[in-house]
Amino acid sequence: MANGHYIEAREYDYIVAHRAQRGSCRVVPDADFKALREFVLRNLEGNGATELMRLCSPPGIGEALQLQNYVGVLELQSGLQIEVLPKIDVGEERRVREVFLRMLAELGPDTSFKSMSGAHVSSGDMPLFEVFVTMFLDECSTLVRRGLRSAYSEVRSREPVVRGKIDFARQVRENPAHAEILNLVHQEYNLDRPENRIVKTTLRLLRSRSRSADNVRRAAQLLDALDGVSYSLNVDADFSRCVTDRTTRGYETLLGWCRVFLRGESFSMFRGGSVAMALLFPMERVFEEYVGKTLRKTALSGGVLRSVELQARGKWLFDGHRVPLRPDILCVSNGGCHVVLDTKWKRVSGPRDLTVSDMHQMYAYGRRYRGKDEVQHVILLYPWHDEVKRRGLLRSGRHVSPDGVQVDMFFVDLGNMDKSVSDLIALLADPSVLEG
Repeated sequence: MANGHYIEAREYDYIVAHRAQRGSCRVVPDADFKALREFVLRNLEGNGATELMRLCSPPGIGEALQLQNYVGVLELQSGLQIEVLPKIDVGEERRVREVFLRMLAELGPDTSFKSMSGAHVSSGDMPLFEVFVTMFLDECSTLVRRGLRSAYSEVRSREPVVRGKIDFARQVRENPAHAEILNLVHQEYNLDRPENRIVKTTLRLLRSRSRSADNVRRAAQLLDALDGVSYSLNVDADFSRCVTDRTTRGYETLLGWCRVFLRGESFSMFRGGSVAMALLFPMERVFEEYVGKTLRKTALSGGVLRSVELQARGKWLFDGHRVPLRPDILCVSNGGCHVVLDTKWKRVSGPRDLTVSDMHQMYAYGRRYRGKDEVQHVILLYPWHDEVKRRGLLRSGRHVSPDGVQVDMFFVDLGNMDKSVSDLIALLADPSVLEG
């Protein structure tokens, strides 16, 4: 869908500057294509290189930028907004957004999505950017309703009577001929503190960028509620002045959103001035966090498993603590059996799609986490899609090594996460079922 300065795309679609025959191509103006290309190349530089899009020239298309597995919102300096949705088979676009927002809600504590509610998740008809703006406005409304925090601030003034103390240096420098006018410094208890300035500056930015009439209206109302608070003249300086104590607990999530909108501090950091905003999330990490946290919450609340550890530590590939191993999920059943789970955000259909490097990695996990059992189980978790006949465990995907490492494939249905997690937990509670 394209509407004015808004384009909707999916993972692995192509962005081009000219018309193309393929349905997976999204056309943007030539200047915007060049800006995107500069942004992509800029992020391929240095130690933290990130391939956000792949510069390519497919037959019948010509020069193009192919989206990779970074999903979210890009806004260029021209105002063009590109929404990238994950390539998952859960039905219409509305459902895709809902599933993705539900996945974002499970991201780590370094993001602002922990405040996401059911109403936000069900906002599938609304573009992602507007959902993010709505979440910020909801947090801001809650803060205003509970009461903005005030603080003492230094005020410099020129008055005929003493209030506070005289600034003698300014008096001598600026007012030597008018001794009747005093340069004063005093403290005032008001709302003009760094946290409020940052919030107000973010509201002004979102009021100008939002394409939702309701969000623009709400931002304007909240700006009125912050009357008496000045705009931030130096955002970085004000962020450094923010304090964290019991009086500012209500600002924590809100300031997280301010960092996202004002400084681009989302789940990943990107470089380049050709893009005004990049709220992009690597689907490998989103999928890993979503599956791991959902599995842990469900399994441990029901007492089905003894433990579920995410990014497990304590094992090394070689003796002497060399080359640490970090499996995505390590589960221990109540019977003491260890099962290693590894999430892969890849569109595979069966065992023929498994890569040699992935199998080497799974075998290493199996060997180093092997206990007293004859078989050590490792399960690869993939997102289910329409080209896979069945959800859950793929019996034909089993691989067993001569020394007792068994690797299985399991397809997670993101459209019915409760069922997938329930089926997976049944296997983890009694791993011997995998051997049948």
